[in-house]
Amino acid sequence: MLETRTSTCRMCMAFCPIEVTLEDGRPIKVEGNRRAPLYGGFICPKGRSLPQLHAQPGRLMHSLKRHADGEYRPIPIDDAIDEIAERLRVIIDRYGPRAVSAFIGSAGNEQHASAPLIAALMRAIGSPMMFSIATLDQPGLMIADALHGTWQGGRMRPETLDAFLLIGGNPIVSKQYFGVNPGQQLKELTRRGMKLIVIDPRSTETAKRAAIHLKAIPGEDPTIIAGLIHLLITRGGVDTAFVAEHVSGFEALAEAVALFTPDYVAARAGIDAADLIAAADILIDAKTGDTGPGTGMSFASRGSLTSYLVLCLHTVRGFWAREGQEYVNPPVLGPRIAVRAQAIPPRPAMGGEAMRVRGLHQSVAGLPGGAFAEEILTPGEGQVRACFMLISGALNLPQQQLSQDALGKLDLLVTHDVEMSPTARLADYVIATKLQLELPILTLQPELARKVHHGYGWAVPYAAYQPALIDPPEGAEVIDVWRLYYRLAQRLGLPLSIGGLRTANMVPLDMAHEPSTDEVFAALCANSSVPLEEIARHPDGHVFDEARIFVGQKDPYCMARLRLDDPDMLAELRQLRAEDPVHRRGTDADHPFILVARRVQNSTNAFVRVSPPLPGVETNPAYLHPDDLAQVGATSGALIELRSRWGRIEVVAEADATLRPGVVAITHGFGRNLGEPDDPRRAGANVNRLTHVEDGVDRWTGMPRLGGIAIAVRAV
Repeated sequence: MLETRTSTCRMCMAFCPIEVTLEDGRPIKVEGNRRAPLYGGFICPKGRSLPQLHAQPGRLMHSLKRHADGEYRPIPIDDAIDEIAERLRVIIDRYGPRAVSAFIGSAGNEQHASAPLIAALMRAIGSPMMFSIATLDQPGLMIADALHGTWQGGRMRPETLDAFLLIGGNPIVSKQYFGVNPGQQLKELTRRGMKLIVIDPRSTETAKRAAIHLKAIPGEDPTIIAGLIHLLITRGGVDTAFVAEHVSGFEALAEAVALFTPDYVAARAGIDAADLIAAADILIDAKTGDTGPGTGMSFASRGSLTSYLVLCLHTVRGFWAREGQEYVNPPVLGPRIAVRAQAIPPRPAMGGEAMRVRGLHQSVAGLPGGAFAEEILTPGEGQVRACFMLISGALNLPQQQLSQDALGKLDLLVTHDVEMSPTARLADYVIATKLQLELPILTLQPELARKVHHGYGWAVPYAAYQPALIDPPEGAEVIDVWRLYYRLAQRLGLPLSIGGLRTANMVPLDMAHEPSTDEVFAALCANSSVPLEEIARHPDGHVFDEARIFVGQKDPYCMARLRLDDPDMLAELRQLRAEDPVHRRGTDADHPFILVARRVQNSTNAFVRVSPPLPGVETNPAYLHPDDLAQVGATSGALIELRSRWGRIEVVAEADATLRPGVVAITHGFGRNLGEPDDPRRAGANVNRLTHVEDGVDRWTGMPRLGGIAIAVRAV
C-alpha cells in the first residue's frame, strides 16, 4: 500500500519540510513539501537520500558490547544500561564526578532531546566536563558577543537588506544564514537589489552571485575586516548618530585600524585594493545590511578576533534593527519576549572550569574541545576516565592520533549510532538508535541554535511538529537517544531536570514513570509562545503570525553600550599588524600550499553517509587549481600526498579552477581509524591527521587551526 505523509528533514540545520512516500510502511521516496510555507518545495540530495539511509545494509539493529577479545556482540539494551550504570558508579566513587565527561554535537539535529538529557545527567552527577563541538566550529561568535555586547532588537530583516558581507561561508551548500531554499533566497534578494560581498579563496556557488568577491589568502580575514572598518571610517561610512547613542570605544578602534590601509591589506591578503574599496563603498551606500562569519573563517585561526571585528564593522555601520521594526527569529517554542532598540552590555567571556592542560579555561562557548584528549591522557586528580560521545569523535576531533589514543585509554566509552562507524569501533558500548523518520520532529534545534548563532532559525515565527512516520524494522531493538541517559539516571537514583528554550527555569522529569518523547518536548518548550497542540495542528508547518514581535523604544534609563575597544582584542589586532604574515601562515619552500575546508552538497561530516554513496561523496578529494595540479605532476583522479608538519594523508586529486592558486580544499569527516587499512578511493582520508591541538590555538576558545594549514603536495 502506498501513502504520502509529511515530515521534516534533519540532515542539517535547514530543517526542510518534506513529503515521504511510504510503501507498506517503508520510505521509498522523499520530495520537498510544496504546501509548506517559506521553502518553495526545496530539498537537497541529502534529504532525497533518506530512503537509502533507512535501508542501510549495515544498520545496527541491536546495541553492542565490546568484549575482552575485542569483538562486539549484541547485548539487550536494559543489560547494557545496567552495566554502564554500574561502571559509572565505580568510576564516580573512585575518582569523583569530574572523571565523567560528555561530548555533544550535531546529533541534536535528529535526536532533539539527546543534548538536554545528557546535560541533565551530567548536572545530576555533578560533573562540569561537558564538551561541545561548538568550541571546534565557530566559538568566536559567542566570544565576540560577550566582549562586544549584543543588540536586544536583533538584526535587520533579510528581505530589507541592501548589503550582506559573508566571510568564509557557502550558504548554498551549508544552508547557514540562508537556510530556506538558499539558492532561490539569494537569487530573490539580489534581484531586489541586495549586494553580496564574499571573502573566500574559492569561487563558491555563493561567491558566483557576489557583487564583490575578495579571493583572499586563507587566514587573512581579520586583516580584511580591519581594512574595511578603516575605509568605513575614512570614507564617511560611520553611522554617527547610532555610535553616539549606543556605542563606546570608537576612537580606540579607529586608531587600531588606522594602519590597515588598502595598499597594506591588499598586499598582505592577496587581493586588489580597488576591490576592497569597492566592497567598503557597497557597505557605506547600504542603508540596511548584515554580516555572516562562516566556518572557513573560524577554522583558519583567530576566529574570535575576526568575529569581534565583524561585530565592530556591523555596529559602526549601525546595521541593527530599530524601533518599530519586526524582530527577526521571534520565539515560537520558547516563551514570548519583549525587545527594545538598545544594547545589552558586554560580559566576561571567560569563566568556569579550568582545564588541567596548557592553561586553558572554559569560555562562554564552553569547555575547549581542543583540550579534551589531553584531559583524558594527563594523569592525576580530575583525570577524565569515562565519556558519552555524541559526535563523530574518531574523525572530527583535532590531531587524530592524540584523540584516538585518548578514546582508547578511557575506562568507559559509550556512543550511540546507527552503524559501526569509526567512533563506534572504539567504544565499549554502542547503543543502537532510531533514525530520523522513526522519531517525532519538532523545530526545536534551529530555534535553540539561534540563541548562540544568528545563521540559523527563521526570520519569521515558523514552527513545525510531525509525529514519527514509521516504526523501526521488525525485530530491531533501537531507542531514542535521550532514553539512555534517562534510564542511567534511574539506575543511579538521580533526579533529572531539563531547561526550556530561552529560559533558565528547570522542569523536573518524573523519574518513576518514563515519559514519552512528546512529553520531553513539552518540558523543553514549557510556556512556549505558541502551544504545542496548536503547532501540531499544522502538518505542513506554519508561520504563526500571533508570535510576531516588534522592536520597542529604548528604555530611557538604559545606559548600556556596545563596546568597540575591548583591550585584549585590540592588542591581538596590533599583534597581527606587527607580525610577519608568512611566518604566521607557516608556508615555506617545504610547505608551499595552504589547506582549507570545503563543504559538499551531498554529504555532511556529522551524519552517516548513505550506501551506496551519493554522487560526489564516494570519497573526499583534495581540490587544487589545475596549474597547481600540473606543477606537482598529478592529474585528476590520481592519488596525491598531503603533508603538514604534523602528519600526512593520501587522497584523490581533483582539479578545481575556482580555487585561488596555492590553496588546497578538502572536506572534513572522512577516513578511517588509525590502525585500520586506509582506502582513500572508497573511504577518503581524515584531515585531522594533518592538525595539531597546539597549532595556532585561539587564546579564547582553545580551538586549534583546522584550516589554513601549511602543507606540501606531491604525486603518489
